[in-house]
Amino acid sequence: IVEAINKAHASKAPGDIQFNQGELTDVSRNRSTPAFRRNPAADRAVFPQEIDPLMSVLTFKQAGQAVGALSMFPTHGTSMTNKNTLISGDNKGYAAYHWEHDVAGVNYRVNGQPFVAAFAQTNPGDMSPNLNLKPGSGPTEDEFENTRIIGLRQADKALNLSNTSNTTLSGGVDYRMRFVDMSRVQVGSAYTPDNQVHTTCPAALGASFAAGSVEDGPGPGIAQEGTSNPFLNAVGGLIFNIPDSLRQCHGAKQVIIPVGQMQPYAWAPEVLPLQLVRVGQLYLATLPGEPTIMSGYRIRRQLAKTLNVDIQQVLVVGYTNAYTEYITTPEEYNQQDYEGGSTLFGPWTQPAYMQELDKLAQSMNRGEAIVNNLQPRDLRCCQLNFQTGVVMDLPPIGKSFGSVLKNADVGYRPGDTVSVRFQSAHPKNNLRRNGTFLEVQRWNGSTWIAVADDGDWSTQYRWSRTFGAESVVDISWAIPAGQATGAYRVVHHGDAKSL
Repeated sequence: IVEAINKAHASKAPGDIQFNQGELTDVSRNRSTPAFRRNPAADRAVFPQEIDPLMSVLTFKQAGQAVGALSMFPTHGTSMTNKNTLISGDNKGYAAYHWEHDVAGVNYRVNGQPFVAAFAQTNPGDMSPNLNLKPGSGPTEDEFENTRIIGLRQADKALNLSNTSNTTLSGGVDYRMRFVDMSRVQVGSAYTPDNQVHTTCPAALGASFAAGSVEDGPGPGIAQEGTSNPFLNAVGGLIFNIPDSLRQCHGAKQVIIPVGQMQPYAWAPEVLPLQLVRVGQLYLATLPGEPTIMSGYRIRRQLAKTLNVDIQQVLVVGYTNAYTEYITTPEEYNQQDYEGGSTLFGPWTQPAYMQELDKLAQSMNRGEAIVNNLQPRDLRCCQLNFQTGVVMDLPPIGKSFGSVLKNADVGYRPGDTVSVRFQSAHPKNNLRRNGTFLEVQRWNGSTWIAVADDGDWSTQYRWSRTFGAESVVDISWAIPAGQATGAYRVVHHGDAKSL
C-alpha cells in the first residue's frame, strides 16, 4: 500500500476527473431479505429488486489520456468459496485484471506507468454475488467461472460508464475526519426511527454471527441465522463474563462474545475513523465496516439533505480506514441474521454513524475545522503472534530445489491446460512482491519472453507440504484462445531456507 501511494505521488500531474453513474442488476442478490423487509415500505420502495444497482465510476485523465478509473459498486467479493486456498482478488480483482490486462494491455511487472483500474465497494453488507444464494453457485456451479463472470460484468459496465462520461468534476476538494468512540455514542432523536434518544454499546458478537452467511460463507453448523441458540448462549456465559447490562444494551442480539470488553485488550477497535471527502460535486462518506444497502441509503439521504445536493452525489464507501464487521439498520438488526449478529455496537449502530457523519457534513458546510480529541490505542507493543514462521526447507534424497517432478507434454492446443510439478520450498521465504512465483515463457528465436505470470487469470500456483520439511509446487496454465504457436516453457521462482 505504501509503495502504491509513493508511485501515485511520484506520477502526480495536472488532470481531470470525469464522473458517470448507471445501474447494474445481474451481479448481486439480497442474501438477507427477511431483515431487509423489516424496513418501512417507503424505504424499501427505493430498491424494488431488493438490491442496490448503482455503479459510480470516476475516470482519471492526464493530458486527455485516461490513466486510471475507480468503480464503486456493492457486491461481496465472495464468488470463491471458503474452501479456496489460492490468493485471489475474487470478482473485484478479476474486474480490475480484465480492464487492465485484457483491455488496456497493461503488464503490471513491465509497464512503467500503467493504467490502473480499481473496483471498490459502497454498501455491500447484504449483497451476495452468488446469484443462486448458495456458496459458489450462480450463474454457474464453478466458483472460478463465477468469479470471472461476475467480475467481467462489473468491468464491462464500468468500461461503458467510463467511455460515456460527460460530467467533469470541478470546484476543488475538501475533507473532514475525526475519531469517534462508537461504544458510547448518544444518538439524538433526529437520527433514530422511533424518534427517541439511544446509546450505542460496547462491541459484542451474537449467536447468528456463528451461523455465518449461508449464501456466501456458512459457519460450522452450530447456529442458524435469525434464531436463538440456548446452547451458544450458555457456552458464551461460561467462557466469557457477559454483564446483564451488556445483554440489555444489545437488545435482540443473543450476546455470545463480548469482543469489546476482552482483556488485556479488546478484540475489536472502538475508537474509529469517520471521514467525509468532497471531490468537486461528489461526496464520499466513509465507514469502517460493511453497511447494508438500506444503512447506506439512510446515511446518503441524511447527508444529501444537510449538504443540499442530490442523493446521487453522495456515496457511502465501506471497508474504509478500519474494520468493525457489519452495519445494519435498527429494523434489520432485530431480525438477527448474520449481519445483525455481527453489528458490533448494538441496534443503534447505523443511526450513530449517520449522526457522526452528519456532524462532519455540517462542519464542511460551515467551513469549520474538526478537532480530534481521540486516538485509537496503539497495540504494537503487545499483540501476540503464534505463527512460528518457516523453520527450514529440505528436498528429498536424490532431489534438489527446482527439480521437475512432473514435466509438460510435448505439445498442446489453445484450450488445453499445461500442468507441471516442481520440488520446492515454502513461499513465505520470499513473497516476491512486485515479482512472481512463476512465468510462462515463449521462445522468440533469440530469447525467452514472459507471456504470463502468477498475476494472470490463466495460471494457478499451488504449494503443498509433502513430508517433514519437504514441499512441492503445482503450476498450471490454461492456454488462452488465440495463443500464438511456438516453443514454451514454465519457470518456477522460489527461495529455500536452511536450518
